[in-house]
Amino acid sequence: MLETAVTLNPSMKSPHTALSALIVSITIALSSASAFAERVTTDLAADWKFIKQDVDPSASTDGWDAVTVPHTWNNLDAQKGVLGNPGIKGGYFRGACWYARSIDAPADWKGKRVFVRFEAASIVAKVYLNGESIGEHHGAFTAFCFELTSHLRLGQPNELRVRVDNSQQNDVPPLSGDFNMDGGLYRPVHLIVTDAVCVTPLDSASPGVYETIKSLDDRHATIQIKSLISNGETTEQEAQVEAIIKDAQGGDVARLTLSGNIPASQTQAITQTIEIPNPHLWNGRKDPYLYSVAVRIHRGNDVVDEVVQPLGLRTVAITQEQGFLLNGKPYPIHGVNRHQDKKDKGWALLAEDHQADAQILLDMGVTAVRNTHYPQSGTWHDLADHNGLLLWDEVSLVNTIRDTPEFTVGSETEARELVLQLYNHPSICFWGIFNELGNEKMPTPDTLLKQVKAVISGLDSSRLIVAASDHMTKSYNLVPDWTCYNAYPGWYGGAPPGLTGTIAKFSKEVGHRIALSEYGAGSNPFQHQEGPLTWLGGKIAKNPLHPEEYQAAVHEADYAQIADNPNLWGSFLWVMFDFPAAPRHEGGTTGLNDKGMVTQDRSVKKDVYFFYQANWTDAPMVYIASRRMTPRTLPTTEIKVYSNCASVQLKVNGKALDEVQPDKVHVFRWENVALQMGDNQIEATGTADGKTVQDQCAWTLQAPPSTAPTETH
Repeated sequence: MLETAVTLNPSMKSPHTALSALIVSITIALSSASAFAERVTTDLAADWKFIKQDVDPSASTDGWDAVTVPHTWNNLDAQKGVLGNPGIKGGYFRGACWYARSIDAPADWKGKRVFVRFEAASIVAKVYLNGESIGEHHGAFTAFCFELTSHLRLGQPNELRVRVDNSQQNDVPPLSGDFNMDGGLYRPVHLIVTDAVCVTPLDSASPGVYETIKSLDDRHATIQIKSLISNGETTEQEAQVEAIIKDAQGGDVARLTLSGNIPASQTQAITQTIEIPNPHLWNGRKDPYLYSVAVRIHRGNDVVDEVVQPLGLRTVAITQEQGFLLNGKPYPIHGVNRHQDKKDKGWALLAEDHQADAQILLDMGVTAVRNTHYPQSGTWHDLADHNGLLLWDEVSLVNTIRDTPEFTVGSETEARELVLQLYNHPSICFWGIFNELGNEKMPTPDTLLKQVKAVISGLDSSRLIVAASDHMTKSYNLVPDWTCYNAYPGWYGGAPPGLTGTIAKFSKEVGHRIALSEYGAGSNPFQHQEGPLTWLGGKIAKNPLHPEEYQAAVHEADYAQIADNPNLWGSFLWVMFDFPAAPRHEGGTTGLNDKGMVTQDRSVKKDVYFFYQANWTDAPMVYIASRRMTPRTLPTTEIKVYSNCASVQLKVNGKALDEVQPDKVHVFRWENVALQMGDNQIEATGTADGKTVQDQCAWTLQAPPSTAPTETH
């Protein structure tokens, strides 16, 4: 390994990149990098052929369907659920399918190196070029990369084929889970062409550049940049490796170059250390300031390769006294859980889908996201970096494990790929190692979890190792550094109020503060219940009626016990968006987990979305709850308003009602409000910081249906 260090004096002042400009800015950065350096990255989105069956690797592609990638074959059937597809085991197709496309390899690629990188394929992928096996990958959520160089036929088309199989795999987590396992090439595929000497993309499909913050405070930062330089030549090659740090406006902060000899056909790590005075910190949503690091390889007078990575300077910690700390200061964890799907698209999301999801979260006031229950896309992490969202990424050990060498290897491999591929994202603060183990019969998981933890901590000691449990008094709860708890009072068991005692009990068991990693309730926003609600506990979960009002009441009761709870360092509500889960049949829908703040198609923000907006945002807002409950039959009703304003005026049919005070979670309630027959206009007005905000809706009161017995003759 070659190493050097340098101290520089940067100038660092600029605003962070806005969400609306992120995709454009990334495109510009990639385009300029390609024009400057020899590396060319091509998105292999179009011109794929697909067949939904297992065939021979040499089978003719005549008659195969034309598709684009990202692609999944489960975007429609998996969301119908078991009841919607009664003839299919598990409710949706799980098996092997094939993709194929042609790759042109011009003659001037002679002397170049060519790689293909898949951001993900679910669950097992086998890759072939011109009928020859190139390699295979086990794991549904992490990237993999193969070199094609020696297998290409220059000057003529080459056929790339991929067999993808999403059937149950005994060596690959997760073995179980309350979510669908869509099959396909559901994330982007890229062709990478480089010089013979390059930053390798073959280190677990990582960028090949690793940035480590060795020390950081308000006065200076010490950053170690490790680059893996690969020599594809048959003789030793001299290369100059230049590391360039730029500020958020693109101005140079630091440049340094180190020369080294790379042995033939080998990869060598070159490490450079930079000390920067007066660093501008990445400070979450308050100020998500990003530098960038470009690693360039020079051979003679030519730049032959370049890799650009984000650099956010920040520290994370949890203390018993202060809870979660970002850059040494308390920072609120207003968290949500998120799955990687959307109605009619399944897992095959585009960049604009991730961008739209991020905006919905930001508008609600979210500061942290648990990527449940697996590593999610590179685009999602880029969005989090640029917008200051703190992320929890986890290994997909869900519900149960197997005590086999193959499953241990599969789990450790996912952990290694997870860390190396996402290493440079400042948004990632937490590595998770399991979720709800013990929900199915399993061998004792302690040894496996300790091995997975050792893999992660051996690669990255800068982040917090966490887990989500829903069982107390288990030895494996003490394996992570910070074990969190999933609890659903008022839904699966018990009834609010009762969360405070659960939090205190689990905190005492593990010996320190915890986070509430899941809590919540389901709702169909088009189902409603008039009048006072009764806490139903576990009786409602599988009920065909999931009123929107019940979900809101559960969250109001839960969050009143979460806010300012001294036994918590954070909370992550379940879940941001409704998502498909094939076995489910509840709330008037099939194949859907309806605990989201927003519907699966993103068209409806439920009442609870605005409850959290009232608690988590500062921009004045006001929202009338139960707005969709019309027509109504009760002549008197409670009117409930969510607002972060100090006062709210309510008018019913133009008449002002007496002012009421909000409770501790920003809920204003007017009891026993009389409605008139027919149309009723409800209007709420809030004022804060000299700004007035207003919301209104219309309710229709109609006579209740007659319950008198029908007379017969």
